[in-house]
Order: sequence, then structure tokens, then C-alpha cells
Amino acid sequence: MANVKWVLTCRECRAECTYSEIPEEDISAYFFPKKPDVPPGGFQFECTNCGHKDTYRRTDLTYRDDRRSPSTSIDACA
Repeated sequence: MANVKWVLTCRECRAECTYSEIPEEDISAYFFPKKPDVPPGGFQFECTNCGHKDTYRRTDLTYRDDRRSPSTSIDACA
């Protein structure tokens, strides 16, 4: 499992869910993270913790680098 990923925070239980992982081979993504492309109207995502389904947009994605510390995250510009 990659330690660098894009996550969503569930609007129901506030759990952090992995949306996509950044491959370790893609070193440029570590230094210049670019949010994944998503459909213009948003996308459905189901929380892996509580099962709540909701529609999210690209702005809801947060960059997480667990190699630094579990509490470190930035909302990287796209």
C-alpha cells in the first residue's frame, strides 16, 4: 500500500477514506501533487467505515503523505 494518496473525509462519520494512491514510481507526484481528474458534476463515493454514500467534487480531495506523520496533510493546488 502506498503511503502517499488522495483522501476524502466522510461527511457522516468524519473517517478518512482513500480515494486513490499515488504510485511510488511517480516521484514527480510527491513533489508536485496534482489532484486526479473527476467528472464535472462530481462523483459518488461510499465511506469504507460507515457505508455512507455521498457526492464529492475534486475540491474535496486532500493530499495525504503518511511517510511524514499520520496527522500531516495539505490541500494541494491543482
